[in-house]
Amino acid sequence: MNKKERVISAIKFKDIDRIPTSYRGLKNVTKELIAYFGIEDTEDFISIKDDLLENLGADFWAMGHNICYFSTFHAKYNGPVPEDPYIQDDCLFHALGIRAIAKKVEEYDYEYARFTDPPLSDIGSASDIKDDFLISKLKLFGFDHMVNLYHEQKEKVVRGITHDQNHKEELSINNLRKNNEFIALGSFNSLFIICSYLRGMDQFLMDLAGNKKIAEKIIKLVGEYCLEYNKLELEAFGEEAEFYCCWDDVATQDNLFFQPDLFKKYYLPIYEKLIEETKKYDLIFDWHCCGSVNKVLPSMIEAGIDVFDVVQTSAKGMNLENIYKLYGNKVCLHGGMDVQDLLFKRKPENVKNEVKKVIDLWGNRGGIILAPSHECMPGTPIENIITIYKTINDYFL
Repeated sequence: MNKKERVISAIKFKDIDRIPTSYRGLKNVTKELIAYFGIEDTEDFISIKDDLLENLGADFWAMGHNICYFSTFHAKYNGPVPEDPYIQDDCLFHALGIRAIAKKVEEYDYEYARFTDPPLSDIGSASDIKDDFLISKLKLFGFDHMVNLYHEQKEKVVRGITHDQNHKEELSINNLRKNNEFIALGSFNSLFIICSYLRGMDQFLMDLAGNKKIAEKIIKLVGEYCLEYNKLELEAFGEEAEFYCCWDDVATQDNLFFQPDLFKKYYLPIYEKLIEETKKYDLIFDWHCCGSVNKVLPSMIEAGIDVFDVVQTSAKGMNLENIYKLYGNKVCLHGGMDVQDLLFKRKPENVKNEVKKVIDLWGNRGGIILAPSHECMPGTPIENIITIYKTINDYFL
């Protein structure tokens, strides 16, 4: 059973030879692993990705929100580059007028995009927002030319890395298929997040509570844009793709950002249409949400998601036993190894015990892709990360 067959079987709740796994970690953690395994150091991880996964014993290299770090594609952006001090972000939100600046954590030499200066922050009424404010942005994309997200956007947009032509060929669809990678789509589907970045998080939450006309106008326009963008992208590339990656962080550590009835009223109908559209192409639908999401996850499962990512077990009600009880035979999970406490603060023996708990609950019946619950943070002991995969492989092999 190769790694793709293993994941597909897990998603379909079929017997597997072992629980499939993925690795995800920020740049500094990856560099520590590279040094530990004696792999030649490189600023660009394309050339060492297979060596690292082989040494770890992991199946896939995942992003924070999907299993397809090197094999996600999107329509080529042909629009203007943001003016200084703003940058292109790897979510492509700059195409919508959402602004981001580069921030750096000096201690770890880690840079990231911080969203700021929301473009609709000063809007006084719903009528101030033009009906074509977002839908007019579709013309900035060339849907006849799909590009690799990692090669065109990720890392490069913040850190200024330029990938060479050999790497571009290595990330071509044909080569990725030969390596049993999933070819993935998934842009402009973070419905709540886009709304909050357009308006500003605090202001948008206040709109949802007390100025519903503005909130409803923003949600309507975001929904229309996201559905049309994805319809065009699926028409262009849906037959090539196998995986659809979607993220929307609607939850905090303890609860949702807003009442679950608002999610079901405003966002769920849009997600139902999006899921229906992806199913026309028989794609695996992966939905990512951090935090305590139990109040809306059943609705998303009923809507047709195939994978729930990231299973943040440190959040309220999201421990492994409860998640298995609630969803163990209803949706495949991706994640489950807590990056906040377990991997960051505990010992390898604690990690081993948590992996054994997963094995005891799920066994070889499918239903889980084991991984860190997000990208491992700088300062995470690499012995803890290695223990995840060693424990799985020692048990099943």
